[in-house]
Amino acid sequence: MMISWKDRDSDLDWPLSTEKKIDIFYQQTLGWQLHVADLLSNGGEELGNGRKVESMNHSGFAVLQICLSYFETIGKCRALANGDGANFRAGTQDVFPELAKIPTIERESLLRVLYHDARCGLYHNSRTRGVGLGQPPGGEALAYDPKAQKLVINPHRLPKVLKSHLERYRTELLDSKNVAERQHFVKWFDKNFGHS
Repeated sequence: MMISWKDRDSDLDWPLSTEKKIDIFYQQTLGWQLHVADLLSNGGEELGNGRKVESMNHSGFAVLQICLSYFETIGKCRALANGDGANFRAGTQDVFPELAKIPTIERESLLRVLYHDARCGLYHNSRTRGVGLGQPPGGEALAYDPKAQKLVINPHRLPKVLKSHLERYRTELLDSKNVAERQHFVKWFDKNFGHS
């Protein structure tokens, strides 16, 4: 059975080391989620074979549907909060630390719209509410108008931002000095990806 885009469970040495757990999580998230979203939106090369893939027109909301679960996953991996919505908001702020510079009321409003109107809208109703696709200024992946409570997401930039965050997170986890971070991750991994 494939457990990442490049790992077969029968080829692994069990029990898995912490480093291998980190690699499996990284390869699953990159190869089965974020890189797929990036290919849909921007085109590029498939992992493993280098085959060129063209971007797909009108894939923006599919890209969001693929990408938005990443925030909640990061919140849970890092043990940042309790509850799905809280983990989503905490993970979003981990990916976008610049949100800390926004006044609390505006930041909470943005996070509420991103969670309820984008993530929950797509997952529960296959539609967003008050969230659209566009080109935020300054090369940003997200732009928010707090007065109108409207959020614009760039589906071409978002996968790249998330892939960059995933790389940084993997680097942090591979550093054996980050004991608590590694313990949180291993506990989460073992609970969700245990091998029987």
